[in-house]
Amino acid sequence: MPDDLQEWRDIIIIATGGVMITLLTVMLIFTLVVGTAARSLLVALRTLIQSEVTPMLDSARQTLQSVQGTTTFVSESAVRPIIRVYGIIAAIRRALAVLLGLVRRGGRRRRPGKGRRA
Repeated sequence: MPDDLQEWRDIIIIATGGVMITLLTVMLIFTLVVGTAARSLLVALRTLIQSEVTPMLDSARQTLQSVQGTTTFVSESAVRPIIRVYGIIAAIRRALAVLLGLVRRGGRRRRPGKGRRA
């Protein structure tokens, strides 16, 4: 056993150095393993995106274009004519109401049988 304080100091310095070298080696190995795993995960993810997600996005884009085309077709062939017909009907009703005198200028209806107030 070391008797002198300087010998204890030397032993502690050597032991600390050995422990530090061991820890640095373990941390280096751990970092390399994690880096390799991350790289392989990124490669797998990139492959998955190219083989699965990209075709799904293309399909979704085509479906969206189809829906937009269908919406435009329905709007032009069904909704617009219906709106025109209802517009014409509303115009005819309003014209008849004005011609028959059922509606005053303010847009309020006259009550039948009641005249104007004096």
